Amino acid sequence: MIRAVVVDDDKDTVALFSEILSSNNIAVIGKGYNGQEAAFLYQKLKPDVVFLDIVMPVYDGIYGLTKIRGMNPDAIVIITTNQMTINAQIALNKLKPSAIIKEPIDVNEIIKTVNQLCLPSLDSVNEMKKTMVILAIKNTLLELGIEEYDKVLDLLQKEYGCKLDDCYENPENLKNILKKLFGNSYHDIINSLSENLKGISTQQSVKEFLENLSS
Repeated sequence: MIRAVVVDDDKDTVALFSEILSSNNIAVIGKGYNGQEAAFLYQKLKPDVVFLDIVMPVYDGIYGLTKIRGMNPDAIVIITTNQMTINAQIALNKLKPSAIIKEPIDVNEIIKTVNQLCLPSLDSVNEMKKTMVILAIKNTLLELGIEEYDKVLDLLQKEYGCKLDDCYENPENLKNILKKLFGNSYHDIINSLSENLKGISTQQSVKEFLENLSS
């Protein structure tokens, strides 16, 4: 679940905004009412995203964003505002907030923006799945012994010019090599691999990978 901090000098706005986020499966883990509190809450709670008003007395949003950027240049900070002075705009151009949302608040825009900024991209999710699958293959082969593991790597290179890391996209290559080397023990190896992938085996791309090996 995405974890958020909400900062605005208007307590009613903080309460309403927090309710909107919570009802959309975004956990509000901190509430603040000036820029100084924004910086403190970010340092203490390490949220995924900070919603920060610009115009606040004493310590404004520019102060808060400056401090947060000093702690983490890549922090996700969404500015909410119903007015923008030229000085504030100049400061924001330098501080580069992750997004600026104008009030009155559009709930759909907020949720869409948060998901775009905080959730991993499809490419990164797929890369993570690939990494987990390749690691499981390595572990499965190493359970057979380092000599057998090296034989698989050697044949993959000689016959297909590929590495183990390429087998996620080319399961047929791995299947052919394993069948060639291990014959009747092949399905036992695939069962062991399936067990090593049990945590993610129901995900579609991983399921298809295992099905290709099992066919």
